[in-house]
Amino acid sequence: MIGYVDGSVAASTRRFNVVLEPSAVVQLDDLVVTRHTLGDGRDVAHYGIVVEALGSIEGALMPSDTQRIGENVMPGLTSRSVTVQILRTVPELWLAPLPGSTVELASGAARDEALFVDQMGQRLAVGLDQHDRPIFADFSFMNGERGGHVSISGVSGVATKTSYAMFLLYQLLETPHGAALLGPARAQTHALVFNVKGEDLLHLDRRNAIYDAERQGPRWAALGVATPGPFGDVEFFVPRSAAATDDSRAVDLTSRRQSEVTVFGWTPQEFVKRQLLRFCFGEEMRTQVPFVEQHVRLQLARHAYPSANGDGSIVLAPNSASSSNIDRVLAERRQPKQPGEGEPVATFGDLVAFVRERLTADPPDPVWSARFTEGTIGAFLRRLEALRPRLGRLISTRVSPVELRRSLSVVDLHSLHDDAQRFVVGALLSEVFEAKQGTGREPLRFVVLDELNKYAPREGTSPIKDVLIDIAARGRSLGVLLIGAQQSLADVDRTITMNAALKIAGRLDAASSDDYRFLTPELRERAARFLPGTMVFDQPLVPAPIPLRFPFPAYATNTSERARDEAAADGADGTARERGDGRDVFERL
Repeated sequence: MIGYVDGSVAASTRRFNVVLEPSAVVQLDDLVVTRHTLGDGRDVAHYGIVVEALGSIEGALMPSDTQRIGENVMPGLTSRSVTVQILRTVPELWLAPLPGSTVELASGAARDEALFVDQMGQRLAVGLDQHDRPIFADFSFMNGERGGHVSISGVSGVATKTSYAMFLLYQLLETPHGAALLGPARAQTHALVFNVKGEDLLHLDRRNAIYDAERQGPRWAALGVATPGPFGDVEFFVPRSAAATDDSRAVDLTSRRQSEVTVFGWTPQEFVKRQLLRFCFGEEMRTQVPFVEQHVRLQLARHAYPSANGDGSIVLAPNSASSSNIDRVLAERRQPKQPGEGEPVATFGDLVAFVRERLTADPPDPVWSARFTEGTIGAFLRRLEALRPRLGRLISTRVSPVELRRSLSVVDLHSLHDDAQRFVVGALLSEVFEAKQGTGREPLRFVVLDELNKYAPREGTSPIKDVLIDIAARGRSLGVLLIGAQQSLADVDRTITMNAALKIAGRLDAASSDDYRFLTPELRERAARFLPGTMVFDQPLVPAPIPLRFPFPAYATNTSERARDEAAADGADGTARERGDGRDVFERL
């Protein structure tokens, strides 16, 4: 027993206070239970979580009385109490706890009842409490069965948003209990991760050089992972270098050999076939430019033939017989043409040059310029020309498509211009979403996207934002689950954040908005002081958010953590010493 339900303060169906025994040690986030018998003979139990701790001296009326009572000059009694938020009442009755009832720490079966673990048909360990006991989430709210999508918030560099997202994927893709949850579809389950911060996530297949098995092993074991290690089935996709020539596949990468990555992009044929031009103009929706883009996209589809070279290039040739309905155009079967039968296009620069020539022809070519004004066409061409150096390395015959062949596919965006990053995200998300149409919910597709506010801001519209909203609204029924991260929920479209069944918050800005109303006032204040590795987890089954921690990873999450193998044994000891403080932060948690 730790104390009694405080009778001097009203207990409600939401909260009550506990007067602590002198020897009791109770801290924030501890789970407690109080039981009493009703008048009709039924037993009722109230489970709750400690949200605040209080202390006072009964008998002290003025500040100076405290010293006198401490010196036994005045009579007084030290009183300690905690405030408890009710999580669950068993049986489910809307009754307040009985004042004067004894209160105990919830452990074992009582702890499981407090956290609704007994109600979870499919449970996934999502972290540890302060006593290193596992916190579970109902997986049916993550896999699309009863809900889907995960939203992770927190200030940049401190909230460990990406680290927690990778921890969730590790629990699903690399552990026995994750395989059991995914079931027979495990082998076909894939995750797509966008890397936006340096080369950090390009080493997930390597051991973490500063992982301490002796200190962190028990924490992983508490989560059901006996021997944590790196991700075992990963493919890395990296863009060509900005300085690469048209016939080169050179990449701008310093921490991995080129033979260890796949150079990704789209051929001109795929660019036209998949109508990817629409993802090049994400910021122009309030102008007339999108109308020109739609028209040009149709004309490219009508006039594009596969090149007889078979390298993914196209030949743009006159085709007056083709339909004006783009869906019918894309469904047409076309015989390849020789480069000499039209205008050959092998690069994005070739495509831009061709479109410019057609839109600025003198006299105007009505097939291409339609009835657009010269100013509107000029605005479109200026934006298209600006994209030439930004997208040029992505549209080429010297690239490979991003295919989800492995459990985890990491697409590197960090070296790309913002416009190119938006293009890649929009193009790949649309491909993943379209591929799942009509195939059922399983096998699942997980997408990890940081800086979500950049692709789906609260204000404005764009093709990329439309894709993300569609995924948020319909993705769970199709098995496309978004794990989105952002610094603040206030910056992201509400449709996306509201459709996230699981919400996680790390270190928050002190001026958090009303979007964090799922946090208690105490947690909103505490979240401004969270250390890396501490998160708050909110799920539909549990009526209050639960603080948790997750263990230091055994896989490398940045370039300085990667372990040097025989092929690159230099500097491992120095790296471990250099990063020691970061590890100690996790340990202190």
